[in-house]
Amino acid sequence: MSGQGGGMTRLLAIAVLIAVAFVLFRYRTNEKVQKATVITLIGAFLIYTASIMFAELIR
Repeated sequence: MSGQGGGMTRLLAIAVLIAVAFVLFRYRTNEKVQKATVITLIGAFLIYTASIMFAELIR
């Protein structure tokens, strides 16, 4: 997952997350939906970070 491919995937994921956040706050979505989305994004980021650390440790 290292190298150019991993970098592109990371950039794409960040762009998608920013777009989702923008749409949610632009259209004043339901507060529960906003909270669930924020929690999901933070959870996904933590899992992503943990998987990178794990992959580095295995090497």
